This record gives sequence, structure tokens and C-alpha cells, in this order.
Amino acid sequence: MLTSLLLVIVGATLVFLAISDFAVTAFVLTGEGKISALTGRGIYNLMQRLAGRNGRNRLLNYIGLVAIFSIIIIWILLLWAGFTLIYAADANSVLVGEDKTQADVYEKIYHVGYTLSTLGIGDFVPGNDFWRVFTSIVSFAGLVIVTMSISYLVPVLFNAIHKRSLSLQISSLGATPEEIVINSYDGQDFSSANRALSDLSAEIFLYTQNQLAYPILHYMHSNTPSENISLKLTALDEALTIFIFHVPEAQRPDALQLQTVRRAITAYLTTIAYLELAPEPPPLPRFQLIENHTGVKLDRTSPLDAHELYHGLEKRRKLMLADLRDGGWEWDDMAGEKYETDLDVPFANKLLT
Repeated sequence: MLTSLLLVIVGATLVFLAISDFAVTAFVLTGEGKISALTGRGIYNLMQRLAGRNGRNRLLNYIGLVAIFSIIIIWILLLWAGFTLIYAADANSVLVGEDKTQADVYEKIYHVGYTLSTLGIGDFVPGNDFWRVFTSIVSFAGLVIVTMSISYLVPVLFNAIHKRSLSLQISSLGATPEEIVINSYDGQDFSSANRALSDLSAEIFLYTQNQLAYPILHYMHSNTPSENISLKLTALDEALTIFIFHVPEAQRPDALQLQTVRRAITAYLTTIAYLELAPEPPPLPRFQLIENHTGVKLDRTSPLDAHELYHGLEKRRKLMLADLRDGGWEWDDMAGEKYETDLDVPFANKLLT
């Protein structure tokens, strides 16, 4: 009797863990089940180690796929194990269909798996009315988990495409912070960036909300620098810093546009605030490069003023660097391969270094 009670308690606990984790992950817009979080992060760290913490390794492109299917498999295994233990608590819970003899533990495992897959009850039948009702519950749970798991994949894949699209959109402005600033100069001021900034703010806010709703998106890695969201958001944020603090007020883009995009990136940073800050701050922007290409004299570029300013920005920039390193990148990787083909027009500043 005590053994049977223990089997029921352990089995019910496993079923509860699977269903609650699934419900939080799939239906709570700002939540992620603990099992899903641990699994996703574990897969991410494992594949990063296998890839040698190299963001350009093609193996990392499959992190999201492996993590999603691992989480779904764990949900199913927990249900399978939990329901099997509950059936095991009663010797007569499952009977062999032909001669109505008691099913052994392996046959009960088969019965639960067959029922969870919604294929039916196979060659076995429930022992009495209670187990018939319970079998219906098992079948219903399997139907919900399997169906909703597949449904969960659709928006995740859709938002992964949006994530890559946003990366390319930012990349089209320039590969590095300095390039973004230089490409925004029209010979008089930097107001040509206004339209791009207006479009980007809404897209970044949308991406941030998508990542809150589907935390698995964080593990959707791209080994191409122009398509990697961490690299592109870092480059854009550094460009905003240059616009806000260094470009003369009369020449900088619209203040409201700058502020909106800045806050959108801040919203993104709150989703990765769990990362440990990088021990050292990243290097300062290359102010001289911008001045050489635009002829604009930047404000507050003396070593003393710049270092005082960037001391205030240190936490933000260290978190950005931590995000890059978490994905196997370094600060200099922002200047990776540009998104261009032999069909591109050779712009004058194409060869910036």
C-alpha cells in the first residue's frame, strides 16, 4: 500500500511538472518554465563548448532547433514516466487485451506511450472503469501536449525569421558604429538617419517582446556577423552614443528618434540582464575615423571628457560585451563581413577600416 501511494505521488509530481512547465512556456507571454529554461541554457552552453566559443562556427546555427526539440522531448518523457508510475501503482490497472491477464511494467510503458501518442490503447485495455477514465485523461494530455508543441514551433520560427531580418536591416546601415555614423552623413548633417531610426525603433521593441514571449529565441544563433542580432544591436547602440554625445547638436539626427531607439535597445538589454558583466569595458569608438571621413568636428572627444562620459556608460557597454561573448563573439567582430554581393553598388565608403 505504501509503495503504491509513493508511486502515485512521484508519478503525479512528474505529470504536474511537465504540464505546468509546458503551460508557462507556451501560454504565459512573459514566462518560461524552469525545466525549459534549464534545458535551453544547458543545450546552449554545451553547443557553445563544442563550437569552441566561436560565434562563426556553423554548429551554433542549430542551437535553437536542438533546444526546442529537447524541451518537447523532456515534456513527453516526464508525462510518459509519470503516467507509467501511476499505472504501476495498481497491478490490475492495465490488462492484456486477449486473455485479460495483468500487464507487466514494460507492457504498461508501451500502453502509456501508445496512449499519449493518441494512437489508441493498442493491445491492452484498462482494468476497470476508473482506469478507463484515467486512460482518457492520458490520451487527452498527450493530444494537448503534442498538438500545442507543434503549434508553439510556428510562431517561434516566424519570430526567428524576424530576428534575422532585423539584423540585416541594421547591418544595411553599416557594419560598425563608425560606419553607421559616416553613412548617415549627407555632406551637411546626419538627419538622413531619421527615417531608418524611425523604422528600427518599432522593430526592436517588437523583437524584445517576442523574446520575452519566446525566450528560446535568444538561442537562435546566426554565425554570419551581418545576421547576428547581438552584434548588430551593439553596433547600433554605439552609433547612438556617438550621435547623442559627440555629434554637434545642430547636425545630429532628430532627438526623439534617437531617444526612442535608445530606449528600445534598453528594453532588449533588460532581457539579458542575467548575464554577468564583462570584467573590462570595450574600447572607445574611433572618433578620428569619423572626423576624417565626414569633416565634422565631434564634441567631447578629448581623452579626459571621453573617459568620464564612458565611465557613466560602463555598465551598459559591459553588458553589451557580455552578450557578444555569450554568443562566442568579441567587440572587434562587429567589423565582420558586410552584407553584400557582386550585385551591390560599390559605395565610396565601402573600404572603411
